Amino acid sequence: MSTVFFYFVALTCLVRAVVRTVGGLHILQLDGYKTGRYLKWMRQHLRNCFEVKEILIIGAALILTAFYPQYHNTWFFSVLCIAWGGFQVYMSTRRKKVEAKKPLVYTARAKRVFGLSICLLVCTAAVLVLLAQASPWRIAVFLFSEVAVINLTIATLLIYPLERTINGAYLLSARKRIKTLQPKVIGITGSYGKTSTKYILRQILSQKFNTLMTPDSYNTPMGICKVIRGELTPEHEIFIVEMGAYKRGDIRELCNLASPEIGILTAVGPQHLERFKSIENIAKTKYELIESLPLSGLAVFNCDNEICAELANKREQSGNPVRRYATEPFSVASASESAELTAADIRQTDEGLAFTARVSIGSGEITEAEIRTQLLGKHNVSNILAAMAVAVECGMTLEEIRVAIANVEPVPHRLQLTSNGGDVTIIDDSFNSNPVGAEAALEVLTEIQGRKKVLVTPGMVELGEREYEENKRLGERAADVCDLVILVGPTRTTPILDGLKAAQYPSQQIIVALNLEEVKQHLATQVQAGDVVLFENDLPDNYNEERIAS
Repeated sequence: MSTVFFYFVALTCLVRAVVRTVGGLHILQLDGYKTGRYLKWMRQHLRNCFEVKEILIIGAALILTAFYPQYHNTWFFSVLCIAWGGFQVYMSTRRKKVEAKKPLVYTARAKRVFGLSICLLVCTAAVLVLLAQASPWRIAVFLFSEVAVINLTIATLLIYPLERTINGAYLLSARKRIKTLQPKVIGITGSYGKTSTKYILRQILSQKFNTLMTPDSYNTPMGICKVIRGELTPEHEIFIVEMGAYKRGDIRELCNLASPEIGILTAVGPQHLERFKSIENIAKTKYELIESLPLSGLAVFNCDNEICAELANKREQSGNPVRRYATEPFSVASASESAELTAADIRQTDEGLAFTARVSIGSGEITEAEIRTQLLGKHNVSNILAAMAVAVECGMTLEEIRVAIANVEPVPHRLQLTSNGGDVTIIDDSFNSNPVGAEAALEVLTEIQGRKKVLVTPGMVELGEREYEENKRLGERAADVCDLVILVGPTRTTPILDGLKAAQYPSQQIIVALNLEEVKQHLATQVQAGDVVLFENDLPDNYNEERIAS
């Protein structure tokens, strides 16, 4: 009878391993199926991957049955099997559900990885059961569910050659399609500002041209490939491509795919410094877009950013076309002298931004235009200037551009002004915060009229060695602006809390929540009509401090 119970517990452990594999697959997908990133997540979230209490309990039972093998044929072993099997069923069906911000999508690749992982689990379980059923150590099979996340890593490595072959075929197809259709391709990259610039540029160019852009944050080879193969048509005259990167060579790969004729470099900063290791590596990677342009291709640089200004000089020395843009007051000494597009008299109004654009292209004669837009945040002036530079290059007049900018709609989740259905003003800046953007968001918060000003944030990530200081600075700045600060994630927001304390911010005006569900509960009691709430950043699920993979 004990053998029957042993098979029962082995089956329940297998079922739970499958359930845990789903959680691991979710994290793997969020990390772009990068095994290295997944292993790093495992190291940082060991309690999400392994049940320490269960391991200790079975370890103790293992020692007991090893020294007293006679228990394998007694009621003790049968009861243990029933209890442990029941526990596995309970944990598989009743484990805490954490609502995902970006749920697991069963793409073809996800199905392949999941399928191979399940096959490996079944084969491993079968071998273990056959080898262990007559062994005094067979209780070790009780820990089988703990191998799920490791098994998933093995499956990912085994299937990598197949995935590389499939991706290669898709990329080749996309290259052929874009060469056949020959739209004017505009590439945009930068540590921050690239998505906003993309949206603004598309809305301007769409007034005159049939324009397609990569949606949301489709800025990887397969994301861009999907757009080219599925959405790009012969009717499209212009194709705007956002280009993201996590290591050297990523931008060059995207350029080999899309073949841009115009390139915009919005900024070089510490975003993703954790992955790049140095600002120099970030600058070299972003500059790959400029290096990939044809000799006659126009390179557009943000000369408010010192590194971009230096790269603009480097590009110009090679004799290639360059356009610079900058805002007043100039943050780089040479910007006022060299920038062909500048913005002066920048002001935030109740309707949005307003400024005077000065354009000097071609003959050198300076043309001015009063620009008004619904967009919030003075950093968006820089993004608008980048879009204006390209629009002029594409043949639009300054008047056409001015009218188009007035109709530009707010970029989703980037200082987007919304309402909660009542009288509370919501500033949604929840996408991918960076030091410059966070500073701009707090500035907007100070300028919007409201009874009480509330900040909700989990802080900024992937800033490498600068992450602590940048988040602490965010806390110090928030102390000057906010009446209430709600931090999301007790561990991750420690630097912000340190900044608030350093600024002697009242502790009773600080709330630390575990997740957004708790945030909603606090807002329901803390916020009233007339208040303004800023949501600054919203980290993806793989930064969640809750148990989402076990």
